[in-house]
Amino acid sequence: MSVITGRTRRTTAAPPGIQRLTARLGDVPIGVFAADWTLVWWNTMWSALHSDPAVLPAAERNLARALFGTGAARSLMLHIRFEHGQDAFVASIVADLKDAVSRYPADSRLDRLVRELRELRELRELRETSDAFAHQWAAPTAAAPHTNDRKTIRHPQVGDILLYCDVLVVPGADLRMVTYTAATGSAEAGKLDLLRVTGGHTAGALP
Repeated sequence: MSVITGRTRRTTAAPPGIQRLTARLGDVPIGVFAADWTLVWWNTMWSALHSDPAVLPAAERNLARALFGTGAARSLMLHIRFEHGQDAFVASIVADLKDAVSRYPADSRLDRLVRELRELRELRELRETSDAFAHQWAAPTAAAPHTNDRKTIRHPQVGDILLYCDVLVVPGADLRMVTYTAATGSAEAGKLDLLRVTGGHTAGALP
């Protein structure tokens, strides 16, 4: 499925080939995101690590909303620490949104998302996070896109788990595959194996 925006289309669903690939790579948590950082597909290990995204309303499966919004997904980000720092992560996500807006200027859904996040400054309890969004959005020079990091995820079943997070671009589809891996033989790899076996039924964190 694609959203037509003038001369271009923004992909809003994972193609069958990507769905098959994520299913075959069953040992690796994989989430597939659209250009606006909306989660459009995930495998079983992703659910084991982050909880099942299907329990969230579709609109809440957006990483920018999780960072800056008021919905259920916002609290889930509290379970994640970023080696590059929270500020760098925020800047990279806003940079990706700015890039998406420049490429899909007629996309009404993307426009609504950005306007929603900018208007959150009116809510006092979100002033800090919304100011961060506004500051990054107004910056004359965009930060680097979100491509890789090491993230510590606090999981209620296996405790803190430090993983390599890599973002792979899907050619021709304008999608991002977010993967989590651990060094072979490490304690973190053992924790991933445990989640694969148990399904991580008590997980609770978005990317």
